[in-house]
Amino acid sequence: MSDQRGPARLVLHIGLQKTATTAAQQFLQANAAALKPWLTLFTPRKGTPAQQLGRKAFDYTQAPSADSEAAFVAAIRAMKAVLDQTSGTVLISHENLVGAPPGAFGETQLYPFIGRIVALLDAHFAPYRPEFVYYSRDMASWKRSLHNQIVKTDGYTGTWDTFQAMAAPIADWEGFHARLCAAAGAERVTAFRLENQVSRDRPGQQLLRHLGVPDRLLARLAPISGLRNESLNAGALEFMRRANAAGFSPHTLTRLGTLVAASQSLFSPSVVLTQE
Repeated sequence: MSDQRGPARLVLHIGLQKTATTAAQQFLQANAAALKPWLTLFTPRKGTPAQQLGRKAFDYTQAPSADSEAAFVAAIRAMKAVLDQTSGTVLISHENLVGAPPGAFGETQLYPFIGRIVALLDAHFAPYRPEFVYYSRDMASWKRSLHNQIVKTDGYTGTWDTFQAMAAPIADWEGFHARLCAAAGAERVTAFRLENQVSRDRPGQQLLRHLGVPDRLLARLAPISGLRNESLNAGALEFMRRANAAGFSPHTLTRLGTLVAASQSLFSPSVVLTQE
């Protein structure tokens, strides 16, 4: 028997944001024990190398520099040290590995750093050669959901009309997919459509089948319940947008966003002041 360590197959689930990634991670984590014979799972749990991996990728795309690249490389190497102690199939799921989405922190393009991110992952995960998997969804609905999210969590101050105008050149996923394939090779890239998801309480099954998990096991996995990272209603969204523009600290906005998300029944378009 070989004593070789490290994953025989390394798969990076790179999101994308607003394609039920958080729900899939919760489903996978809730069923990690049942999935253990088939894969070793890493999700962005607080304080873990997997969390830092996605965080530093995101930071790098926000402010590319020698320092932010070095921090990302350090996070890749820390994750590799963990991978060295694994075997079989390994899945790392983190939506921020693609970087900041359009509208977040001044980004206007559709993941323009994906080629550089893949190059750094390949270089510093070597000899492991990762595969890249992502979910997409109808572009119009994705933009609407993304605008809601970046207002809720990323301090975005633009209205829907402002966001639409900024994101108008982004018409489809073809350019992103082509750049990802050019960087990694088409044989290492797999794209799924969120619209083909079978059940909201069992998200990520296309991904699990891709990893080789048999249908007989998928049928036995425990579903998850409750809403996860749902969009704000119109009144709550407008309240948060104006709060973002008011100059509060990021810490205060994070706390406020949590309170608003938990208290949406207090907000409606009719109670939000109309005067700018």
